[in-house]
Amino acid sequence: MIEISGVSYRIGGARILDGINLTLPKGGISALIGPNGAGKSTLLSLIARLMPHQTGTITVDNLVVGACPNNTFARKLAILPQASDAAPLLSVRELVGFGRYPYHKGRPTAEDHAKVERALATFGLTDLAARRLDTLSGGQRQRAQVAMTYAQDTDYILLDEPLNNLDIAASRSLCLLYTSDAADD
Repeated sequence: MIEISGVSYRIGGARILDGINLTLPKGGISALIGPNGAGKSTLLSLIARLMPHQTGTITVDNLVVGACPNNTFARKLAILPQASDAAPLLSVRELVGFGRYPYHKGRPTAEDHAKVERALATFGLTDLAARRLDTLSGGQRQRAQVAMTYAQDTDYILLDEPLNNLDIAASRSLCLLYTSDAADD
């Protein structure tokens, strides 16, 4: 369970979040919906410890965000930020393999390779696995980014604008995948 208690955040004099209290259950899909600039990306970044929180507490399965070791946290929660800048010369397989780094620390095992191959297959990227990211369409790159997050194999995945650059068929497939995975939990 992700528990957010009394979280506020300011940038300069602008209040982005104010006293947010929220509980997100494990094993389901939750969506943050609101207009541009409402603080959705900020809240996700705070949960994922991409930004230091200013006030309040955030816990993920009793791990206090900001107080637990990064390696432990990276095995519990993955995030795909709204804008992610992967090195364009990486192959799709290499990018997806980065999702396994919290487990292998640069020395992938057979299990890590198997999880990468499963993620590639799940997102229809097997035929593109050897291609460099700079040769892909925006939608193909987005699928590769989502596959990397999926390969991290965590209890929680935070996706910020995951349908960016995806066509209708790919968007539908992604939604069905996460809906069926959530039903399996």
